[in-house]
Amino acid sequence: MSAFVASAVQAPTTLSSVAPVSPALRGAPAAVPEAATTAGVGAAGVAAGIAALAAGASVIRKGDRRARKSACKPVGLNARGGEAVDSFPSVTTTINYYELDAIDAPTITESVKAMLKSAQSKLAGSSDAEARFGAVLSEPAVMAALISVSRLPVFSHEMGSAFKEDLELLHALKQLKYFWNLPMSQLAVLMGNLARQLDGPASAAEFEAFTKELCETPKHLEAIKDTSKRLSPEVHQKYLENAAHLEAADPHAVYPTSIYRQCDALTLATPDASTIEAVMSTTLTTTIKIARNVLDPSNKLLFNVYKPLGRCVAVVDDKVDMHYGAELDNYFKEAGIEFKKMVFSGNEVDKDIKDVERILVAMKAEGVARHEPLLVVGGGVIADIAGFAAALYSRNTPYVMLCTSIVSGIDAGPSPRVCCNGFDYKNLYGAYHPPVLTITDRGFWKTLHPGWLRHGVAEIIKMAVMKDLSLFELMEKHGARAVATKFGTEGDSVNDPEFQDACDLIVGKAMEGYVRSEYGNLWETHQCRPHAYGHTWSPGYELPAGMLHGQSVGTCMGLGAYLSFVEGWVSEEEMHRILKVISDCELSLYHPIMDDDVMVWKTQVSIVEKRGGNLCAPIPKPLGFSGYLNDLSQDMLSQRLAEYKALVGKYPREGRGVEEHCVDVGLEDPQSKKTQRKAEETEAAGMRLSLLTELRDEGLITAEQFDAKRAQLA
Repeated sequence: MSAFVASAVQAPTTLSSVAPVSPALRGAPAAVPEAATTAGVGAAGVAAGIAALAAGASVIRKGDRRARKSACKPVGLNARGGEAVDSFPSVTTTINYYELDAIDAPTITESVKAMLKSAQSKLAGSSDAEARFGAVLSEPAVMAALISVSRLPVFSHEMGSAFKEDLELLHALKQLKYFWNLPMSQLAVLMGNLARQLDGPASAAEFEAFTKELCETPKHLEAIKDTSKRLSPEVHQKYLENAAHLEAADPHAVYPTSIYRQCDALTLATPDASTIEAVMSTTLTTTIKIARNVLDPSNKLLFNVYKPLGRCVAVVDDKVDMHYGAELDNYFKEAGIEFKKMVFSGNEVDKDIKDVERILVAMKAEGVARHEPLLVVGGGVIADIAGFAAALYSRNTPYVMLCTSIVSGIDAGPSPRVCCNGFDYKNLYGAYHPPVLTITDRGFWKTLHPGWLRHGVAEIIKMAVMKDLSLFELMEKHGARAVATKFGTEGDSVNDPEFQDACDLIVGKAMEGYVRSEYGNLWETHQCRPHAYGHTWSPGYELPAGMLHGQSVGTCMGLGAYLSFVEGWVSEEEMHRILKVISDCELSLYHPIMDDDVMVWKTQVSIVEKRGGNLCAPIPKPLGFSGYLNDLSQDMLSQRLAEYKALVGKYPREGRGVEEHCVDVGLEDPQSKKTQRKAEETEAAGMRLSLLTELRDEGLITAEQFDAKRAQLA
């Protein structure tokens, strides 16, 4: 089993050219060193400001983040907690937004250990669990640790680097920052997780036993800010003082909309505010788990998220509900968590904006709160439309993705790109909104139609070819067997521990390669995207051909491998290794629709438009590494398509895949609704024309009126 913890940070920068001064509480005047009042900053300061803007806006300093005052008078401007501070004499004013403490990993760790030791001394006793937890919160070591962590930049690169050797500890610390607004049971869960990482299983077991007892009390859902009111006046006052400090220093920690997202900015203004320049950033945190037996009541992944919330609202794929609905119901029943299940179709034909709207209405009917993670259970389509609904709902609502297919488990599940079709255009609508927790359990794959699983393997192959040679070698060795056994969930493979570990490793490596490529370019601000391999020419013919997504991606990956060989970026041997893995996994290398080279060219033209004027087609350079083809004329594309067809015609099945089309695996042809709608529109137009003809013949409308109305129908 594996875990990933990621923070996607956009445009970080440190304004290192401006020397910090001693810390002061936000709103109080800071001491101004004499040196800062000279004109020595001058042009260098201006240049530094311009460089800072170009670099980005997530200003996270170690220690105090205030800028020195310059010769010009400060502008009294506050915005979202930001304070105007003159940084550059007679030129600009800088608004600093948040003031966070320095990261000292050993000190943080020792503080948390002291908190756990002190808390543990209060867990046992004859009083009720609520009273004992109140005693825990009153312990000086507990107060010190909670307050200290609440003032840290937990989503920063520095924090991630400091705790990169223990991702479970890092994950717990990220949430501990928000303790003031967390329910008692959630804080107890976090303490148990911290104890497991820092003190071992025995210590964690004590916290878990206490958490179980606490969760049976009526007030376990109460936020710490409310629990604090029942503590001694001295203790309550200490917590209130910290909340008051955070209100200015970092409002995220005291008034969070979501504990999974933060923002920052660098704002510069001229003294008369006639010109303002700003760079804004949003930081998201997400966790990915490769797990087994997620719906076993002993598995706490979902429990730890939803028990402290008191309920779980879920969007569930209809086919998943058919196979696993009873297990889902039982999991939450055993956990004592209210479970609101909303079932929707997860077929490609139901990936329309109207389907997203239905989910939005259902979420509103259930009163989903903006801080409450929606649970999404299903494959790639449900991941797309429910994730998009979460992005739209109250402008941003977190969600947890429980992946039940290989497509969602490798690609669509953790993806920040959520979308739906509209007006017969694929993925016309969309947003960038990754889940806060992605769980992939390949045990769900045993009930997948073999063709559904097979086409999902394309998402693994693309990452292997473009990012990870060791993963490609695993697919060469185990790919065919993985497809045949539904990734170790059928037959003798279930009892083969080596193969089981290999399957987990394949899934984990594919996921790691995907998120490393995706999360560093969260909003597609550039087009060097290795994970778009196989997605350059296929979008134009996937729907018209009625192909499964992975099957069409297979044809595009094969073509890309051939183009890479022609460019001299991969050897002939490497090209054939790629083609063989695609073919061995029973994916398509070729489909007759590719003979329509004019249509394929039109797709390329559309892709260039979508990619900001560049083709930037990801292809291997060499195998296991990424390259980008940016020039391919229409004549050359036609020639290469013909050459490629001849090449792959020598492969098994003449390059065709097994069960290539949606209808081959029991799914509706994505084009069927479009055809049906056109037929209905044609029939309706015919009826209106007949009515107009009758009206004209009866003299109720003139010939000119008839001709005008008929032209409108045409």
